[in-house]
Amino acid sequence: MHTPGVPQTPHLFGDVVRAEALHYTELFAEKPFVPALLLYCSNGAYRILSPGEDHPGSYVAEGPLSAERVRVNFISWPSEDWNRNVAFHVLDFDRTTGGFTQRLRLPGDPEPKHQAGRHTEVTDLGAWDVDTTWETAEPLLRESFKALARG
Repeated sequence: MHTPGVPQTPHLFGDVVRAEALHYTELFAEKPFVPALLLYCSNGAYRILSPGEDHPGSYVAEGPLSAERVRVNFISWPSEDWNRNVAFHVLDFDRTTGGFTQRLRLPGDPEPKHQAGRHTEVTDLGAWDVDTTWETAEPLLRESFKALARG
């Protein structure tokens, strides 16, 4: 859904083809944001939004995003969220259990950071677009996030 008054950025992002609500149960200490919204775009770009983050990047899925189990590789574009640098994430989604695991690698750090949580596809709220913000999305997703928190 487009946020009125917010400029559109079609030069970087394709149409949003999937939206996932995430609830982290294991977190990287420097990114303690439990709820998040992940927007996948048709051209391999993504955005992740949370109470303290808003960063874009690129993704490559190892199979259809709708598969029961799918691994998705993400590389963030330089943003303030990563000190104007990049980050590499591998997320394994299991749609049969609603769980996911995540490995995060930062430039120059030999040790991956591990995160995990629950997820659900967000389909009942109409079309999302790349100009969605956390402030506009969170009220619409509040019940989804509560359900994920309950497990």
